[in-house]
Amino acid sequence: MSDPDPELVLVESSEALARLVERVGAEPRVALDTEANSLHAYRERVCVVQLSVPGLDAIVDPLRVPDLSPLAGLAARDDLEIVFHGGDYDVAMLSREHGFTFRRVFDTMIAATLLGDERVGLAALVEQAYGLVLSKRYQTADWAHRPLTPAHVTYLRGDTRHLLDLRARLGARLEAADLVEEADIEFRRLAARKGSVPTDDPEAWRGVKGADALDAAGRAVLARVFAWREATARSHDVPRFRVLGNEAMLALATRPPADLDALGSTPGVRGVVAQGDGPALLAVVRDGVDAAARGEAPPAPTRPRRTPEERAQADLVREREERVRRWRNDEARRRGVPNVVVLPNPAMAAMAQAPPADLEALAAMPDVGRKRAARYGETILRLLAPPAGP
Repeated sequence: MSDPDPELVLVESSEALARLVERVGAEPRVALDTEANSLHAYRERVCVVQLSVPGLDAIVDPLRVPDLSPLAGLAARDDLEIVFHGGDYDVAMLSREHGFTFRRVFDTMIAATLLGDERVGLAALVEQAYGLVLSKRYQTADWAHRPLTPAHVTYLRGDTRHLLDLRARLGARLEAADLVEEADIEFRRLAARKGSVPTDDPEAWRGVKGADALDAAGRAVLARVFAWREATARSHDVPRFRVLGNEAMLALATRPPADLDALGSTPGVRGVVAQGDGPALLAVVRDGVDAAARGEAPPAPTRPRRTPEERAQADLVREREERVRRWRNDEARRRGVPNVVVLPNPAMAAMAQAPPADLEALAAMPDVGRKRAARYGETILRLLAPPAGP
């Protein structure tokens, strides 16, 4: 079981961070988690980094120590394993905001998923393993707010304190279930994840679900409302959804309100009116309607025409993937294992697009591996082959 009373270190200076890295760098594994302010800011950032090793919990404050390169150095080592739980977001944020590159990782959520556990959240795993109930009180906290209270610190420690022991338990179960290679493939994909840097795309409004069905006035309104939401969220430093949701923007574009009463009755817009931004938003909507009347609406979406050969190729890829998917799901049911154990989705997509020529090429695919190729290779190659003629 994890240490019930490890030492606590709060890192609020570069000197303290250097001492922490020297100390934890002597360990073979480090548990790591992050907290961000994605529910509270226009541009989310890493606000807390938690680490645990045997006998020590550490809380690093990136708002006071913005240079996390010493921690990035730990992550880049081949001889040190970083242990996460549900680490997709942590890896993406640390790679995007602080240039982290991860070499060796273990994710307890991925491991539990491969093992077929019904409940794979951290709280569920901790309760099952130790009979402890982790608080969820601060899951949606604004982690950019300072100072951190003792209650915050207790919550933060719970996110990493048990991870190393859970890793040992789940690692042993993976070995017993002969799932080490499958897990390593998933861990390598997690380590390679990179967070994308947000960009200002003037055509981003077209990504709103339903935008392609709008008429000229609707397109003009949506494009302007989308830009207004972006500017408003940036100026108030709040997430976009706290200004207007996509459904509300689409409703404004579908039935542009003529006055403030109609605006206020549009689903999802009440908050804007309550904040006093109703007149500004109504002016944006009217500007879109007027622009469309002048023939200045954004053009309707155009889909590039594909040649008969391109359509045939797309159909072939889709048919290959569907054949493999049906077999994969049937085989997983037969074995009583999660689908990902038999074959992960990225592997199916890749082999449907570019079928491997032989077993050696199949085994070399990064999301397949030698074990799957040996067990299923002949079947997979047959499924990928063109159907027999009449």
